[in-house]
This record gives sequence, structure tokens and C-alpha cells, in this order.
Amino acid sequence: MVATQNMSTYNYALSQVFSPALLKRINDPSLEATMRSLLQRCSLYEDEESWNLTKALDITYTYLKRNYRCEYVYKNEIANQILLKLHKNNSATLLKEIASDNCIADIVIINGTTTAYEVKTELDTFNRLPSQLESYQMIYDHLFVVTYPSAITTLSKSLSNKIGLIALEKNGKLKTVREAKLLTDKFNPGKAVLTLRQSELVQAYQNLDGALPQMGTAFVHRFCCNWFMTLELDVARDLFRQCLKSRKPTNLQFDLVRRCHPSLKMMFLGRELSNKACNLVMARLGLLE
Repeated sequence: MVATQNMSTYNYALSQVFSPALLKRINDPSLEATMRSLLQRCSLYEDEESWNLTKALDITYTYLKRNYRCEYVYKNEIANQILLKLHKNNSATLLKEIASDNCIADIVIINGTTTAYEVKTELDTFNRLPSQLESYQMIYDHLFVVTYPSAITTLSKSLSNKIGLIALEKNGKLKTVREAKLLTDKFNPGKAVLTLRQSELVQAYQNLDGALPQMGTAFVHRFCCNWFMTLELDVARDLFRQCLKSRKPTNLQFDLVRRCHPSLKMMFLGRELSNKACNLVMARLGLLE
């Protein structure tokens, strides 16, 4: 596999292979031909009998992981090396791009606690990092910045020692440089409640206080938000975790994640997929038994 001298021309196009559009196109019969054409232009195409869609995606991901570590690579390695390594039985929930105060958290993993991961790749700037971390600290129990090795020294000096640091090393392994410390003293129910769905708030209310009072549908969300903010901090924080964890994938979706190629884990995590969609994807990738 020999890349052309000017691969920078194709780096962005290759990174876009793993955009959210892939899930929409994965059952398109023309996708193999599109991938073959792209990889041929990049001199990455391998002309062999075993060529298929999974092979094409693996070649693309391997190239990106070695040469152009875009956001998908970082997120996918978090899925592989943290979520799936430590929680093999669907015991934890991974959410991605989740609204968090005025920011969007890259990844949040919920088990006994909530842990947010903010990704900063070699392609990113750090201009917004202080405001992002300020928002996340008011919502989540632990917080990590996941970045490249040469950024670690500066971040270790400039960030609070309560914020953990993880480096994606050149060999593709995630290395925890500094553990995250518990941030529960900063929890702000008024910020956290904005991350929750109305259905989650209604369920939480019913679990604690019984049926909702009679009211118009338009007033339910405000009522539940106001109720949530009257709870004791420990109760509100625990309910927040439970609500987020309830978004865990179905057993079929987790089976798809477990069985698919390592390059595709993040593609099928952090979003809700119907059983029909899961079965179609598994058939397309040759994962059905």
C-alpha cells in the first residue's frame, strides 16, 4: 500500500468517509464503487479477491490513524480502548455530541458516575477549551481532555489538576497521563437539567413523587425542570446519571457494536438505532450468523 506524495490533498476526503452520512449510505449498493474510486485516487486501493466494504473502511481508517488523526479517530479509540475494554457487557452508556450548558460534549460515558471526554486533535485549536471545561465541570462527575502527546505538557500546567489528561500516542494507544478527580462539588442542577429530555424528567418525577399533577402539555417541561431544581444536590445528581444511562443501546445495537470491525465502533455508538436499522447494517457488513 503506497500513498501518493501529495496525500494532503485527499486527507479531508478520507476523513469524511466516517462522517454521520456513512450510516445513511451504508446500505447504498454504490458505496463500494465510491470507496474504490476514492482509494484508487489515493493509491490506497488493494486489488484483491477479498475486497469488500469492510475492507475499504479498514484501509481508510488505518491510513487516518497513522497519518491524519481526525476527530473520528480519537472518538473511535475512546470507544475501543475505554468503553468496550472496560464495559464488555453493555453495562455502561456512551453518548456523543451531547448538549451541555452552552457547549457540546464530545463523549460522555455513564456507569456509576458520569465522565465527559473533550477531544482536541492535532487539527484543532484550544481557543474554546476553557469555556467548554467550565460548562462541563458544572454537569459531570469527571472530566478528561483527550489530546496528542505534545499538547500534554502545556495543558498539565494550564488546567486544574482535577481535570484528567489522556494522550493518543503515536502507536494509537490511549495513555492516561493524569487521572480525573471527582467534581461533584461543582454540580449545578440548573445546568444539568437542560441536558435531559422531557420524557426522562417525567419518568424521574413519577419514580419519586408519583403521577404528574393535571396540567396542559405545554407546561410539563417547565414544571419538571422547576421540580428537578428543588431536589437535594445528591438526589438531583443521581437522577441525572440515571436519566443519561437510560439511553443505553438495545441489546441488538450493542451486539452490532461488539461484532463490527474495530474501525466502525463509534459509528454505531452514541445514537439510537432501531432493530431494523441494526439488522440491515449487520446484513450489509456480513455480520449475521
